Amino acid sequence: MAPKGKGKQKGKGSSKKTENRAQEPNCIFKPEIISNILSRLPLKTLLQFRSVCKQWRKLIYKPDFIVTHYRHSSSLQRTDSSMIIIQSRHDGRFNHNVLVQYKPPLPPVQVKNPYPIVFPKMSIAGPVNGILCIFQPPLGDALTLWNPAMNKSKMVMLSKTTNPSQKVSVGLAFDSQKKDLLILKIFCVPPFPGCTKTKVEFEIREMKYPLGWEKLKSRTNYFYIDKPSCDAIFKAEPYWLAYDYEEYIPGKYQRLVHFEVSKMDFEWWILPFIGVGDYYANLADFEDSLGFMVWTKTENSYIDVWEVDDKKFQWRKKCKIGPLFGFDRILGCLRNGEIVAENEEGVLLFYTVNKSELAVQNDENLYPCSVKNTLTVGNSEKGSHVIFDCPEGLLLIEGMVTVDPQDVLKWQSILSTNEDFIRQL
Repeated sequence: MAPKGKGKQKGKGSSKKTENRAQEPNCIFKPEIISNILSRLPLKTLLQFRSVCKQWRKLIYKPDFIVTHYRHSSSLQRTDSSMIIIQSRHDGRFNHNVLVQYKPPLPPVQVKNPYPIVFPKMSIAGPVNGILCIFQPPLGDALTLWNPAMNKSKMVMLSKTTNPSQKVSVGLAFDSQKKDLLILKIFCVPPFPGCTKTKVEFEIREMKYPLGWEKLKSRTNYFYIDKPSCDAIFKAEPYWLAYDYEEYIPGKYQRLVHFEVSKMDFEWWILPFIGVGDYYANLADFEDSLGFMVWTKTENSYIDVWEVDDKKFQWRKKCKIGPLFGFDRILGCLRNGEIVAENEEGVLLFYTVNKSELAVQNDENLYPCSVKNTLTVGNSEKGSHVIFDCPEGLLLIEGMVTVDPQDVLKWQSILSTNEDFIRQL
């Protein structure tokens, strides 16, 4: 018979091994293979797999895994877009904004709004790694970071040095080296006769570091931005259509401004010459390239799509799309190539580009398009829709909390009894 002491030690060792086996998944694959497989799963499935074992749960929250999963998620969702739509509603005396999630072919669903619905104005910058930044224009206050897929949000403290009357334009970026989310606020000073040429001032907030906002000056020449948020985000960096300081003509953009995270500064390109006359322009992530979309509003409208070679700093016309019928304004382009527009009745139109019917006209690639489907969101005001194609991501910011529903009736009651508060809004 074995000594009692040794027998007990053997029993303890066996129990510990059994416990370790219970904590680890019984899998023959190497950890890197497991990571590669998990990073390609839909977010909802992945969140369920957190309870499989401690190792998987720890892996899912690693910064490198979060970035890899978002890259795969963006690619997988390219054909099945997940959209967040802003719409304005008016309930009696109460103006507020509503957030609607739309995943075709499912019907649109109103989601919990993390942004205080008491504010009648709302704008969004993003998405970056599944995060949207909601704020109140034109001052960029009430900054709220929101991950709609995770239903988490956080309100960001404002800079104490910000001029309370200074208009800003907000952008969002991601630092791949530090695995950190960045918020930018560009101070927008419009050109006026006799003003001197100065450097652009902006503030930046790195969310992982508790140092708050840092105020900087760009090394580039002065440019002017007249929109509350960036026009597009491409490869996790923001882009704006901007005006040249010395040749400011409202509605005639001359520059493409880009915030480069590695340099923590702006760079810009001259936009391609479009010609004289009235035209409309938009930026979009078009087929894995940053597209500059230009069109004139006619009965049969065509969209010219330009793309920039950021290594040669040159523009080239990629293609022409059209004709587009029956729209009032174009809202943007989805990652799957569909163009979203709104007609005069406030109905959203989704135009699909028929790549298989390519034609060549005047040495240009022409892709015909047609309305694939339409969407009517009830109780919305005409011309109030703004659309964001938002892939699902795991990224969470420290301090984020679960978004709870807001009581619209409670806000209505407060506003109806407080005239001073109404006038401030």
